[in-house]
Amino acid sequence: MKYHGCIMEFTCQRNGELMRAFRKAVSEAEHIDIARIAETVVNTPCSRFWVSEERALVVVSAIRKGKDVLRSMRPTKREMFEEIYRRVCDRKRSRPKDRMTDIIFHVVNSPAPKFYMRPRCAMELIYKIKKGYYDK
Repeated sequence: MKYHGCIMEFTCQRNGELMRAFRKAVSEAEHIDIARIAETVVNTPCSRFWVSEERALVVVSAIRKGKDVLRSMRPTKREMFEEIYRRVCDRKRSRPKDRMTDIIFHVVNSPAPKFYMRPRCAMELIYKIKKGYYDK
């Protein structure tokens, strides 16, 4: 489990993609409506799922064991793990001899259909990025 202030290894990549999506949404907007722009940003496809392979393995393993780990998650996070789990199952069917860690690695690092975060959270991250919070 991550701790408050923890910066994951992919944070820089996520922030770059988030800012590109934000700038594109702003440039394509007829007028600036932050709520609409934030909605556009979070629904922009991105290069990967923004979760560590370790966390994805823990959650997928729990789901496979029948544990109800998704119930306590926020809807966007639940949706992300459901998509990861679906892709893991598809890959396991097509490549049954592959190790679960390899399958998870492949799935997590494959393109994701969206950022899987709430618009408000995306805007909070964007404001932090603009203020230099992640510059270290």
